[in-house]
Amino acid sequence: MSLDLLRAASDHLPAGAGPLGLLSSEEFLPPVDEFDRRLLELSGPRVGVIYCADHRAQPHSERYAEKHFTALGARAITLDMHGDELPDYDIAYIAGGSPKDLLEHLHESARWMEVLQRWRAGAALAGSSAGAMVLCARLLTPEPGARVPTTWTEGVGPIAEFAVAVHASSRSKEWLAQIARTSPVPVIALADKTGVILRNGRAPEVYGNAWTL
Repeated sequence: MSLDLLRAASDHLPAGAGPLGLLSSEEFLPPVDEFDRRLLELSGPRVGVIYCADHRAQPHSERYAEKHFTALGARAITLDMHGDELPDYDIAYIAGGSPKDLLEHLHESARWMEVLQRWRAGAALAGSSAGAMVLCARLLTPEPGARVPTTWTEGVGPIAEFAVAVHASSRSKEWLAQIARTSPVPVIALADKTGVILRNGRAPEVYGNAWTL
């Protein structure tokens, strides 16, 4: 793929900000070990996970996150986005689920601005699936009853240069073509298991297959 969009996004990240990671799928599973190892290498072993996208699956996801990051020599803790205080962490990692639910929770959370401030001060920030989507200034959310995201809306993240289509290798060509036609910004498709790491002043790192729609 052309890396121009990724380079442009990297160049526009604030000086001093930490790594920014976008993961398509397979969070907390062995297929994304290389991506997660690199984030840990760049940042540190304390991973604060945000589960606002799917509260019902949170206990299950917490067990997977703990097992996954322990195997990588790190430690996963839960970030309560509606609590009084966030613990110290090296990486804030947004788990996947419903992009609409996640967006609503982060809009309502007093802690989200603190997460962004810590990222600007050097902590890493990453998101998987819906978590990656909300890190862009524009993202797709599903209408009631829709099986895939269909409506463009505003995200809460720092990436203005593009939006992401996650799980792209599992999506229909018709859906990908539709979002490319309707998107207000360029769209980067991330195949399943694909991750991207952006850093100010550094070349983008792509783990897997990504392309511009």
